[in-house]
Amino acid sequence: MGESLKIILPVFAGLLVVVVVIRFAIAWLRRRTCEHIRRKFAGKLIVRESIGANFFGRLSLGMGQIRGNGVLVLTPDELYFMLFLPRREVTIPLDRITSVSTPRSHLGKTVVMKLLRVDFASESGEDAVAWAVQRLGQWVADLERYRTHQR
Repeated sequence: MGESLKIILPVFAGLLVVVVVIRFAIAWLRRRTCEHIRRKFAGKLIVRESIGANFFGRLSLGMGQIRGNGVLVLTPDELYFMLFLPRREVTIPLDRITSVSTPRSHLGKTVVMKLLRVDFASESGEDAVAWAVQRLGQWVADLERYRTHQR
């Protein structure tokens, strides 16, 4: 066996182990968060749910936030998000939502697809959050439908 192969094979095996461990860790985090969501919303109607929503941050916390994935849930009364890691929650009562839009960026961060942006009145004033979600049009339609029932 050549000298370069003696180096490449252990490096490749080590990288493979790291990838497998990361995949198991991500699956565990998703499972743990989904179990929390099921307990939290037991007996309540979940209108829409996205298990891989990509959070772009909260406007009031500024540009230094790191994007992250989590679970976004819409009920007839609230919009709820739990970030996988670090475990962080955002709860927005639907009657506090002032607008829903679909910009291409939020807090200087962008992806290829449009985002779901929700502007709302918080305890400390106007604020906004944004996510990249699948089925964006359905999220917007459901948010608009349920938030107008709250008024």
